[in-house]
Amino acid sequence: MLHQFNKLSIPLKISLSFLVTVLIGSGLLSLPISQAHSSEAVFFDHLFTAISMVCVTGLYTQPVYLTYNLFGQVVSMILMSIGGLGILTIIAYLYYAINERVSFSEQVAVTEALNRESVEDFKPFIKSVFKFVAMVEVVGALLLMTYFIPDLGWKKGAFTSAFLSISAFNNAGFDNLGPTSLIAYSHVTIINIVIPMLIIFGGLGFSVWNDLKEHFKQATSWEDYISPKHLFRRLSLSSKVAITVTGALLLSGTVLFYLLEVGHTMVGSAFVDQLKISFFQSTTMRTAGFATVNYTKLHTATLLICTIFMFIGGSPGGTAGGVKTTTCAIIGKMILSEMRGEQQVIFFRRLIDKKAVQKSLIIAMTFLAIIVTSIIAITLLDSWVDLEFVIFEVVSALATVGVTADLTPELSRMSQTIIMVLMFIGRVGPITIFTALKLKKSSPDVQRATGQILIG
Repeated sequence: MLHQFNKLSIPLKISLSFLVTVLIGSGLLSLPISQAHSSEAVFFDHLFTAISMVCVTGLYTQPVYLTYNLFGQVVSMILMSIGGLGILTIIAYLYYAINERVSFSEQVAVTEALNRESVEDFKPFIKSVFKFVAMVEVVGALLLMTYFIPDLGWKKGAFTSAFLSISAFNNAGFDNLGPTSLIAYSHVTIINIVIPMLIIFGGLGFSVWNDLKEHFKQATSWEDYISPKHLFRRLSLSSKVAITVTGALLLSGTVLFYLLEVGHTMVGSAFVDQLKISFFQSTTMRTAGFATVNYTKLHTATLLICTIFMFIGGSPGGTAGGVKTTTCAIIGKMILSEMRGEQQVIFFRRLIDKKAVQKSLIIAMTFLAIIVTSIIAITLLDSWVDLEFVIFEVVSALATVGVTADLTPELSRMSQTIIMVLMFIGRVGPITIFTALKLKKSSPDVQRATGQILIG
């Protein structure tokens, strides 16, 4: 069985690894020992939840706090962790933990799953990823405990803190708090700092953090630690772009949300609380799915901006979804270059390969095509839903974000099935899935005569 799996193509390995995890997870969640007394879920709901957790999205048809008991919520934490890292990555780490060898094909598969550039230093990289994840999640949980233990008691407070830390770092967006999620905590400073930081740490990408770690290991002076110029000089181009775009999106998202909602949903809140709410939404609306405001009450303009940010998503090789910050940066830079009459796309004095530009366009256009098709299908199946909320929910699912206008539980089963498929495609990657499904090998490239087509 394992021998047959190793013979599969890398895209098919990645796709099947997520699919098998979903099936096992939905089976575990549907067991009676996972159910809370208040549970009204059927197998479809458990399947939906398992897909949402493994695909680190956060959408649901039945809420976690009403559906799953302690065992079910522990299973949920495991599924979110597997979804964030990928089952192939976890298997590779376990192999190393018991001193087993990982084959080159498996190394390539994990490298592809994590969007890493090469398999060089694979073993140290995998180990550093797990150390980083464990450290960040433990520190995040301990910080959250300073609020939740006094608020909820020792046992419930500690467990809730661990659940939220894992969910936030893996950009999953699930909580076990109650019907208002984190809205009731919009004024709590520690929550509005720790949750967004966990989201950022997970969404920035493991390669970026590994890059930063290597920089600090090579530092020889205090200037190397604190100087952005020294920092950027040693980082890879991908890390530079990811950090720059992430910072720009966090700042612009905070400002835009504040300007649009200061006289609307945030009326009556103190200025400091308004800033906390704006920063929280700027962070979570790109990648995670937590909320400290009711999205059904936002301005239509705010929903549109949120949709754009969801489409962009996080950075490659992390726990976030979307078309990715680097992809959008390349497309944006390409458009600017064309407008200036330049023939090349350049970032930080480095020429971007034409294949990278082409791949970025393919990813973005594929996402858009899937979004449009899904919107049309859901509006036909559930014609009672306002179009802006359908668009919002579809992009949230495909970008594996999970912020919601409380629409998903109200949709028909067919529409919910579409949402499930979108979450799976968004996590695994549309290009990966389409490549995995390609049964016939393409014919070798043949040089053709150049043709001209009128455009514009």
